[in-house]
Amino acid sequence: MRIVIIGGGIAADYLANQILEKDSATEVLILSKESYAPYDRIHLCDLVSGTSCIQDITLELNPNVKVMLNQEVTAINRQAKQVITEQSQFEYDYLIIASGSQPKTLFDIEHIDNAVTFRSADDSFKIAKNLQDRNVVIVGAGPIGLELLDTLMDMPAPKRIYLIVRDESLYSGDLDPSSVALMQKTFEEDPRIVLSFNDEIVDKTIEKGHMTALQTKQHKIDDPLLIFGIGIRPNIDFARSSLECDRGVLVDRTMRTSDLFIYAVGEAAQIDESGFSAGHAKECRLEADVAVSNIFKTEVAEFRREVAIDGLKVGAFEFIDVVSPHYNMHDEDNEVVLLRSKKEGRIDQYILNNEKLMRFIGVNSNVDALYLKQLIIENENVDASYLYNNRHENERGRLVCSCTGSYQKDLIDIIETQAVTSFAELKPYSEAGRVCGRCKKDVANLIAHAHVDKDEVERKRAEREEAAKAAQIEKVEKRLEKFNRLHPSNQIDMADFEAALQSFDKAQDFNGWVSMMTLNLQLPPEYDNLVCRSIQHLNKVPVIWLELADCTGNSEAFIKTVNPTIDELILKFISLDYHELLMAASGPHSETRLDQLIEEDQGDYILIVEGAVPLGMGGNFLRIGPQGETGEALLKRVAQHASAVMAVGSCAFDGGVVAAAPNPTGAVGVSEALGRDDIINLPGCPVNPINVVGTLLHYIMFAEMPELGDNNKPVWAYAPRVHDNCERRGHYDAGEFVKEWGDEGAKKGWCLFEMGCKGPYADMNCAQMKFNEGTSWPVQVGHGCIACGKGKVAFDEFANNRKVINVPKELTS
Repeated sequence: MRIVIIGGGIAADYLANQILEKDSATEVLILSKESYAPYDRIHLCDLVSGTSCIQDITLELNPNVKVMLNQEVTAINRQAKQVITEQSQFEYDYLIIASGSQPKTLFDIEHIDNAVTFRSADDSFKIAKNLQDRNVVIVGAGPIGLELLDTLMDMPAPKRIYLIVRDESLYSGDLDPSSVALMQKTFEEDPRIVLSFNDEIVDKTIEKGHMTALQTKQHKIDDPLLIFGIGIRPNIDFARSSLECDRGVLVDRTMRTSDLFIYAVGEAAQIDESGFSAGHAKECRLEADVAVSNIFKTEVAEFRREVAIDGLKVGAFEFIDVVSPHYNMHDEDNEVVLLRSKKEGRIDQYILNNEKLMRFIGVNSNVDALYLKQLIIENENVDASYLYNNRHENERGRLVCSCTGSYQKDLIDIIETQAVTSFAELKPYSEAGRVCGRCKKDVANLIAHAHVDKDEVERKRAEREEAAKAAQIEKVEKRLEKFNRLHPSNQIDMADFEAALQSFDKAQDFNGWVSMMTLNLQLPPEYDNLVCRSIQHLNKVPVIWLELADCTGNSEAFIKTVNPTIDELILKFISLDYHELLMAASGPHSETRLDQLIEEDQGDYILIVEGAVPLGMGGNFLRIGPQGETGEALLKRVAQHASAVMAVGSCAFDGGVVAAAPNPTGAVGVSEALGRDDIINLPGCPVNPINVVGTLLHYIMFAEMPELGDNNKPVWAYAPRVHDNCERRGHYDAGEFVKEWGDEGAKKGWCLFEMGCKGPYADMNCAQMKFNEGTSWPVQVGHGCIACGKGKVAFDEFANNRKVINVPKELTS
């Protein structure tokens, strides 16, 4: 399954990680209009000040996620299930819109070199580059404007800094005037700073793309650097023509849009029922969790707003903001309880409605925000005297991370007890600083200043390494125990286990059948010889191989494999008791043998099916044997008593080339013909015999199939993407493509994508395992991949189109 995510921020990053945590076989593609990998916008001020670089604020992302940068989405083709960008188009099975918001401006600034918004890394770099000796004008006094003002205060470059405010409020319209006055006084202690209330831009002078002067109601400002921080609007213009939209893309509480296969989360989404759009990282995460749960159908999840806790540190002021989801700032029944300490520089502002707490804004407050959250949830009447009595600091210290409910003293205890010396080392014990990222610096400072004993650090580190090793040992021992239980006469011992364990994570050599099998067993490579000897004496398992509507290509490949050779496979490992191609000379006697096998080995034999199953004309397009039995009837008769059924090749998978349009025979795959969802699929045209042998022997050795992914395909063989393992991938990244057969690029072995190679859509291990005794594969000899493992879509669409691909969802899943 392929899930495409539009967006490059926190929500997109979190979605991608959660999807792969649910199903590692899912292909996840992020389309971002940014030039950088997903990063945390909360720390943009650090880019302005130069205290961080883009790598420092880059988010953690599962390495299996594909990220396409500089891909601005222009449209969605719902019928074709494609996302259209300025450069290309991308298919999806499911699409998630997490495109965030665009900053608002008062006028078009696209062609003005000294006017900018403050929403992206590039915005931050532009601001930093243009600060020297400039009159900086920040329009907007919300959290983002105040954070930027605080950052610029600590930088000597600006000549003067104006904060233009349309009314008389800072941070929020709810903030008490006394708090505003205190903040203004503190900011304006810097003689460069002017907080201009009840002010706005009324005129400007622009010459050759440069703003030479700016006129507000109260000031004339020459040579300004104008920065807008006045709000945002959902970035969804690309979706308005294809989906139901209002301010944002309209979704229900499952986060699904008007299209069954498209979801939207975060600032781009608007819940139709309530009009709500997420504005905080935690809300975006909650919506993402709901969307992922519903896509994977793990549960029917619905988004429910929670009490929001937000924090902001601006200079000497530390804000804590706790808000009920039912709060309405315009409700005339709202009342304010204000506790102010001049000595402590502390202001606690409670907003009540009918004696119920609706919002709390604290400036340098000691109040326990989690306790206030619980008060709001319980919806109990609030006693003002009780609020007064709880104005002092919580015994656990200040709340450092509101997203995870982590208090200062609790974090210090974890840091010192677990001997944590870095932010990365804290992750196993606490997610503090990792949800919205706002408090990451605070958490890092706690770690830097904690009293951690060096000897204790080394002891804990050794303890953790020992625990990891023990977990590895336990994992291997369980596999060996099962093998030894199933095959008591061929037991694998634990001799020299410690030495073998050192290479446990290096067993990734796919060149050779034994190494591949060892990997499937999850054993170290030093066990290759032992595994080989053990398998040669395994209990023989009868195998029936049916040939239906096909070209016998999979049988030919299987017979000619040298890893192991076919005679070794038949005589030493399995009992291939029936195969029409190999037994053709036996005539009717082979059919007698088939009937005998079905009767004598009922429930024990493995059925391998090659070829499609024609259902047209009652199955009369394919009749087999002396009785003229239809392929469908033969398949159902043999499959009924098989211990496992494997569909080998693309034709057996979904009909393949036999079912290509117009499909007059009504050919289908084995699973569809049997009406079963437990068929093990090994598609390919032909399938690499290594995939058949490896899967078969895993079943024989452990009485179970290896881990299966999408469409019951073995993950070890069908999770790798051809594109990611192709030897020509470097040319793709460098933009070096073959344009015509025989051109200079073809001679140099450049990428074949422009010639129709479908490697980016193909999930198979061809580039790793190769064919012809492991020596070559199509792309290596100059022929583009057609993604044959996708089944009939490869022959209907992929093989016939170079770049324009129109793939119905049911064919690509």
